[in-house]
Amino acid sequence: MTQRTHAFHVIQRPPGSISQYSRIVVDECGRPHLPLTRFAQWMYQGFSDGTARTYLNVLLPYFTYLATDSWRQQRRDLWDSPPEAIQESVRDYLVHQLHCKVRPQTTYAVVFQTAQSPSTVRIFLSALKKFYSVAQQEGRYLYSHPLTDTTRCFMQGMEREERGITQPRARMPQVSGVEEPRSRRDSENYFRLADGEWVPHPIDDPTLHKRLLEGVTRAHLCLRDQIVIRIAYESGARIREILRLTVGDWRKRGCSQEATAFSKGSRERRVKVIRFSPETARMLNEYVNTQRRSLDPERRRLEHLADSDVLFLSQRRKPYDYEAFKPHWYTLCKVVGIDLNIHGLRHWYVTQTIRTICETAKSAGDITRGKEDLVRYMAWRSSETLKAYEHYFQAQRHAQIQDQLHQRLYEQARSYLNDPGTPLPSQIPHASSSHSSSSVVKPVGEQRGWDTLLTLGGEKE
Repeated sequence: MTQRTHAFHVIQRPPGSISQYSRIVVDECGRPHLPLTRFAQWMYQGFSDGTARTYLNVLLPYFTYLATDSWRQQRRDLWDSPPEAIQESVRDYLVHQLHCKVRPQTTYAVVFQTAQSPSTVRIFLSALKKFYSVAQQEGRYLYSHPLTDTTRCFMQGMEREERGITQPRARMPQVSGVEEPRSRRDSENYFRLADGEWVPHPIDDPTLHKRLLEGVTRAHLCLRDQIVIRIAYESGARIREILRLTVGDWRKRGCSQEATAFSKGSRERRVKVIRFSPETARMLNEYVNTQRRSLDPERRRLEHLADSDVLFLSQRRKPYDYEAFKPHWYTLCKVVGIDLNIHGLRHWYVTQTIRTICETAKSAGDITRGKEDLVRYMAWRSSETLKAYEHYFQAQRHAQIQDQLHQRLYEQARSYLNDPGTPLPSQIPHASSSHSSSSVVKPVGEQRGWDTLLTLGGEKE
C-alpha cells in the first residue's frame, strides 16, 4: 500500500535495488516522478552536491503546490501544461506562497520581493528555468520554454542574423574587455526579479560569542557541537564546509589551528584555508581522540585515521550532516534567548573583522590591505560582496551622527525654553558659529575609535 506523504520529496535508492538513479523524486502519493528524477540526476552530475540539493529544495514545494492546490486542480494545471498555464501557476505561487508582488509587463513580468518573501526567490526561478530546459532537451516538454520571454528571444535571434552570426558564441568574461557590459534589459527571463541590492544582516554584537559559550553547558551540547560552533564564529566558514572537513584537511595544515576547506561553487576542491583559535584546536584534538574514537568502528586515534575519514561523526557512526546539527543549534539559541540562523555566525565574523580592521588601522592603506585580505580569506568570488557590509557601516555611522544631531537640537531647545533670552543658532554670529559647532559635535571616529571608517565607503586615499 502506498503511503501518502502529501509532498514531493527525494528518496535514496534502496540497498540491493538496480537502477541508474541514486536518488528518486516521488510525488505527493509516493509515486516516482521521472522528469524531476532526471533533473536531479542532471544537477548532481553537473554541479556540487550543495548546489544540487539547494535547487531541489526550492523546486519540490512548487511541484507539491501544483499537485495539491485546489485551484490548480480545478484548472487541471500540470507541470507539462502549455506555457501560458505554467506562467499563471508560477505567478500564483510567487504571490500566494512566496509572498511576492508580480507586475505584468507587455511580454514579461517583474517580481518584487516583500518583507515576508524568503531569500530563495531568485534560486527558485533559476531552478525552475533549468528544469524546463532539461525537460525540453530530453523531449519531455513539447512547448516553447515557459520561463523565457519569447519576444525577447526572437529579437535577439534577429539581431544575431543582422550581424551575420548564425550560432550564438560563448560570451567572454567581462574582465576581458572585449564584451559590451550586460544590461538588465537584455534578460530573456519571463519572470524578472526587480532590481535589488543584496543586504546582509550583520550581527553587530561583540559579546555574542561569550553568550554562546555561556549557553553551551546549559544547552547540554556535546564537545563535537561546541567545536563546530566555535569554528563557525572564529573562522567565518559555512557550517556545511565545517561539517564536511576530513582528517586530511586538518592534517595538511599540521593538525593545529588551520584546515583546508571547499567553498561555495568549488565542487569539492579545497580552495581556501580556515583558521580558528588554539583552544578550539586543542578541543578538536581531544574530541578526535575521545568521543570520535568511541564511535569509530576500529576505535582509532588521530594518528591512525586515514586522510579521507571525516572529522565529525554522528551518534549513528555516520558523517555528521547539516540536518542533524540544526536541532542542537536551535536548542542553544533558545537557551541563550536569541533568534539567529546559523549562517548569521558567518555575518558576525565578517562584521567583527571589518570593525577590527578599522579600529586597528594606522592609515587608509592599512584598511585597504585589510579589506583585500578579508576578501581573499573568505574566498568571495567577487569583491562586490564586501560592499554590502560596507553599506551597513555607513548606515551605522550616519545613525550616530543623527543621534548627535538630535541630542544637540533638544539641548538647544531646552536651553531656550528655560531661558527665552538665549539666542537660537540662527541668531549666533557667523564668526563664532564655526567654533561653537565644532566644540559641540565630535567626529564619530573620536567617539568609537573608528576615525578611518570613512574609507569603507570607497573614498580614495
